[in-house]
Amino acid sequence: MRLSDDQTYGSGHHGPEIAAERVDRLAEWLEMTLGTRLTAFATGLTSREVVRIAHGDEEPGPAVEQRLRNLYAVASLLAARDGAGSAYAWLTEPNEELGGRSPARLLHDGRPPESVWFAATPAF
Repeated sequence: MRLSDDQTYGSGHHGPEIAAERVDRLAEWLEMTLGTRLTAFATGLTSREVVRIAHGDEEPGPAVEQRLRNLYAVASLLAARDGAGSAYAWLTEPNEELGGRSPARLLHDGRPPESVWFAATPAF
């Protein structure tokens, strides 16, 4: 899956339809954009599990699917706003708004994704 302005997702609406998109496509995008290791770490999976899900060889359970969708939501927001590399950098760098911890670490540790998303959105 590629992220671009001319890409349509889900039911033909412009932009990511995170809840409707097949999880294997989201996992594939995460694998390509963030890399297998970061995707696995942030979602609490092994690299092998990420690859199997991304290639359609394994169906994730509901909790794993939700973690993949949550990671995709924040990574795709950052990638669309600032470029794919920014999503990787933002997820791996310590963040003062998150107590000096990296967003990927918080997601890995089971922190609710909302707290991570708020740190990714600009304050108005």
